[in-house]
Formats: sequence, structure tokens, C-alpha cells
Amino acid sequence: MARWGPYFFSRRRQFREERLLAYIHREHQRGRHLSEILEDPYVKRCGSSEFVWKTIRDTPLIAMLDEDVREAIQRGRADASNQA
Repeated sequence: MARWGPYFFSRRRQFREERLLAYIHREHQRGRHLSEILEDPYVKRCGSSEFVWKTIRDTPLIAMLDEDVREAIQRGRADASNQA
């Protein structure tokens, strides 16, 4: 048996997924749109577009992005009502 065990290489994918999700979340927090983030060279190096979409779809990231967008809309409404 290999020194690292039979499941060593299966962990690499989880690591890639975690780093990709962290990158997308961080960039979205900085105010970038998801479509813009997905065009980044870093995201393209992480894997195929199928891998990227599967990673996004199978995680709570979509819910997190949805919450961020809802909060931004709420802040925008609050700012607009304060200016009126």
C-alpha cells in the first residue's frame, strides 16, 4: 500500500473545491458579480467549467450568495430612504 493510504488522491478534489468556494465567496464579498468571478484565470485553472459549476451547485455557497445579495438590496433601500 502507498505511504499516504488508498484515499490520498481523493482528498485533493475536496481541497480544490474548498479553495474554489473560498475564493468565490471572498471575491463576492468584495463586491464582484458571480459571472465576473467565474471568468477569472484562477477559477479557470481550478478545473473544467463542469467541475466549477458542480462545485458551486453542490454547496451552501449559493445560499450564502443569495443572502449577500438580499443584504445588499436591503442596504440599498435603506440608503435610498435615508437620502429621500
